[in-house]
Amino acid sequence: MTINTKNIVVVGAGVFGVSVANHLYRELGGTYAIKLVTASNYVYFLPSAVRLTVSKDYTKSILPLKNVLDSGIEVIKDTAASFDDKEVVLGSDRAIKFDILVLATGSKWADPIGSTYTFGDNYKEYFEREASRISDADHILFLGGGFVNCELAGELLFKYLEEIRSGKKRISIIHNSDKLLPDSGLYNDTLRKNVTDYLSKNGITLYLNTVGASLDTSPKRIFLGEGSSKYIDADLIYRGVGISPNVPVNSISDLCDKKGFIQVEKNFRVKAVEAGNVFAIGDVTNFRYHGLVKRDNWVDVLTRNVISSLQEGTEASLVDADCLETGHAPSGVSLGPNAGFGQFPLPLLGTITIPSFLISRAKSKNLFSDKMEPLFKK
Repeated sequence: MTINTKNIVVVGAGVFGVSVANHLYRELGGTYAIKLVTASNYVYFLPSAVRLTVSKDYTKSILPLKNVLDSGIEVIKDTAASFDDKEVVLGSDRAIKFDILVLATGSKWADPIGSTYTFGDNYKEYFEREASRISDADHILFLGGGFVNCELAGELLFKYLEEIRSGKKRISIIHNSDKLLPDSGLYNDTLRKNVTDYLSKNGITLYLNTVGASLDTSPKRIFLGEGSSKYIDADLIYRGVGISPNVPVNSISDLCDKKGFIQVEKNFRVKAVEAGNVFAIGDVTNFRYHGLVKRDNWVDVLTRNVISSLQEGTEASLVDADCLETGHAPSGVSLGPNAGFGQFPLPLLGTITIPSFLISRAKSKNLFSDKMEPLFKK
């Protein structure tokens, strides 16, 4: 069945998807039907999700979608199976034609973080299973020392500090650089060293400048490099090497870059769609920086550009977002509720180190959970 109306379709109900849908409804709700496609009746706040591995306080990371979405927006509980420049085909085979499509599908995060694409409405079952696996494991190994895995390790260090110090429980990280966090230019050496030293000095075993390799015949054995005879055995292995963008099936040439991210202009318009009516925002895009620091700017810019595109088509003069094309990013790495390190770039002065007590107070204590609802709603 195909529905023909004046539609703006937003796919994905993360912070960006919900925020964009709300903004578009407030500006265009009297003229266009705003439809939000999502796999779950809940929204999931990734910044605080790392604590769900050691806590069952779901209210700090998960909210009912109805609590943060404007009531006039139509919610379609389904997945986007495929799309082109005219319509989205859902998992139920329903096709929705659109005037504007906004892809805010985010990324598929590995266990134990997951996403609503992973657990749908069954979040309690998912996180209780992961918490049990972590509690039961004697040796937990993280493949990749990126931002999320460092924060996960910090949470486990706080929860199981005595067991780690006694040797009863082991946590290890294999990372392909000489310091933890990605060597991408977003994080300066001071921040990376501080995070590396803190975890190492507190009992986390680090294997740096190493890439883990496994064999199908030995799933719980990781070799320290391709072809190496040295290996580590662990009863729980989390493979968190980067994020995997969640792009619906399509036949659009050159839509994605080599890593699978949708290629967008700085105005969020998808480069490969000549009609100019498809936009993308958030983790699914090829922006160098993915995060919430620029949330307000990005949502406002995208909303403005969608309105301009509806009014003027491909000839519309669109504005660019502040997308942190170069330099370090404002960052705070939480390492449990009482520890963390941060950085902040300043014009002329360069990137300064944020005192640990400020990161602990501003982020680590509650992981921005007090800001969760406003970030979706406003």
